Amino acid sequence: MGIRLSLIIPIYRSETIIPELINQVSAWMKELDYAVELILVNDHSPDQSEKVLLKALAEAKVTYQYISLAKNYGQHTATAIGMKYSKGEYVATMDDDLQHNPADIGLLFNYIIESNNDLVYGNYEIKKHSTLRNIGTRLLQWVLHKEGRKFSMVTSLRIMKRQVLQLLPIHAQKVFFLDDILLLSAGNVDTIPVTHNKRTIGKSGYSWFKLINMALSIILLHSSFPLRLISRAGLLISIIFFFVGTYYIFKKLMFDAVIGYTSIIVSIFFSTGLILFSLGIIGEYIRRMWEHLQRLDGVIIEKEIKNDV
Repeated sequence: MGIRLSLIIPIYRSETIIPELINQVSAWMKELDYAVELILVNDHSPDQSEKVLLKALAEAKVTYQYISLAKNYGQHTATAIGMKYSKGEYVATMDDDLQHNPADIGLLFNYIIESNNDLVYGNYEIKKHSTLRNIGTRLLQWVLHKEGRKFSMVTSLRIMKRQVLQLLPIHAQKVFFLDDILLLSAGNVDTIPVTHNKRTIGKSGYSWFKLINMALSIILLHSSFPLRLISRAGLLISIIFFFVGTYYIFKKLMFDAVIGYTSIIVSIFFSTGLILFSLGIIGEYIRRMWEHLQRLDGVIIEKEIKNDV
């Protein structure tokens, strides 16, 4: 019998959580009457996650595939690498922080078969992330919504048919926003309610710097919002300067008023700053495209371990 389901879990800074995570996942897998492959991707975790994970897997006696990345590439990239290695008819993902219940993967699996959807997300009844992180997520969703795309249903607890992975890059490379790729491939997308547990062990691997960096990467690589923003700002500033210039010309012609040196300098500095800011955003787009064309955004696999019980 072929593999019905591949379950992918990216691992990062989880040494204190891993034993309980593997206990829950292995207990759930042993109750199933269909084949499941467990794929764990270590996103170059700096702690003892690898050692603790391999020990917990050996004690649980489950079939697994372990992939270790040579650098920290981020959760979306680690998950995408796991997807490229997967063999199941259906592919599911979950986090390593115990905020997801492995039993909910079973609910998603049953639902996607019954509904014949291409992609199903677990919709958190009550989201247990911090308030500031939730606000940041909503702001990011608002920006992307301006592009005509709705991502409000997106979570990291998901299941999909294998065909949805067709648009994933052939070569292992960085993926900044995995769900943008998945939603482009999926015809029918749905959600079902699931629980979202509060994190009780350890701290999130996402620092504020990483969250901001990821949000900026998503906005730059998956939307034209910054370009539209600077073009509209440029148009607005041009209109303002036109009326300001007209006003000073009128004063000069009608009243022979002296045009102030300060106003000229302020106008020059302001317009120059806007130009440099605009060039910086455009340059960032060009840099990202250049990295992609030169294959500098590739992902290096450090280690692979496959264990069949």
